[in-house]
Amino acid sequence: MNASKRAVRTWAAFLASALLLLCLGCGGGVPRGEKASEEESGRKGGAVEEGDKDVPRAGARDGRTVHMCGRSVLAGWFEHWGWGYDPAEALGFRGYSMIYHEMESPPGIADTARAVIEDVAACGGGTVFFKLCFADFEGGDGESAAANLERNEGIVREVVDAAVREGNIALILGNALPLVREYCDRWLVENQREYNAFLEGLAGLYPGRVTVLDLYGALADPGGWLRPEYAADPYDSHLNGSAYQALDPLLEEALSSLAGK
Repeated sequence: MNASKRAVRTWAAFLASALLLLCLGCGGGVPRGEKASEEESGRKGGAVEEGDKDVPRAGARDGRTVHMCGRSVLAGWFEHWGWGYDPAEALGFRGYSMIYHEMESPPGIADTARAVIEDVAACGGGTVFFKLCFADFEGGDGESAAANLERNEGIVREVVDAAVREGNIALILGNALPLVREYCDRWLVENQREYNAFLEGLAGLYPGRVTVLDLYGALADPGGWLRPEYAADPYDSHLNGSAYQALDPLLEEALSSLAGK
């Protein structure tokens, strides 16, 4: 996907996300590929049609709905699953219903993530995934990288605090996304690795409530840049289909670990 097309789609998703809570409410959407029974027209829930039983209906109370908070890379992940950029559409993923929530860029990203967490909690609780974008990390020199790290740590503290305070939210934190080698320097790599260590320490304070999805470990070369086979192109740090295929089982594992706690 070229930059202009991605920008248009991302902006469209952001505008539509303002209507998300009205579209979903506490009952969530219907995962792609499912049909509502006649009985459902008057109540939530309802029987899943034969052949679709492996895809549960969306809804925070069922414990199988995952509210995914991110920006362009996350939108690409949903597209990998067959999403049509409709924010009211819940996609079936390995027994879970995935709902996309478009986040603002920092610093507003913390506010938009808290709004999702509060809405999920109001509907009875559920699982929320949150990550920063690769564009949210800086290098350049030690001072810039340190200031950027402090800002990003503050954002995540706010998101974790909101989830823990609500008491009925399970939170998955995606760690740093590596950039292509063209845009990496040693300060950026150090910044991202320190951020990842910070996430692990933070999650360790809330076992069974907060877990880290190691995107970086799956995608980064030993030098700290995005593996070429996972990049959209040598000058674009967005992910390709092979990258998303590598991440799918890691996401499933993270969801299963939380479900088992």
